[in-house]
Amino acid sequence: MIRQATLHDIDAICALCVRCQPNPLPLSQMKKTLTDLIHAEDANVLVIELCGLVAGVVAFNLILQLDKSNHLGRISTIMVDEHFRDMTLGRQLLSAAETYLLARGCGHIEVVPSYHKADAQSFYLHCGFQLTPERLIKALAA
Repeated sequence: MIRQATLHDIDAICALCVRCQPNPLPLSQMKKTLTDLIHAEDANVLVIELCGLVAGVVAFNLILQLDKSNHLGRISTIMVDEHFRDMTLGRQLLSAAETYLLARGCGHIEVVPSYHKADAQSFYLHCGFQLTPERLIKALAA
């Protein structure tokens, strides 16, 4: 079952992040970010549950664009517990995010896959994403 993440899910989502990421954020920072995302108007976090366990999560946001006729959706995180990866849960989470973003006027969705995971880029390409070299990124000093 896919549903909105709540504050009650934070510990389960953080545990999933620790299992799925090679260098997870400190737990306190992860909890703060999740809390911010859950409460944000232009972002959303969905979880997929199996037998009462959080088996996957997708976090995404809506980017309003002044110079385009449609908005842009950005998938910031999609993770599925390794024990459930052969069950199409990633596709289900992605589809739910796409439905949400399309309903809010998005014409495109972008994602920056985790290049340390060989199958991440393949997953997105298989789901219809196209690789484009159009991003420029600048780190901001704190």
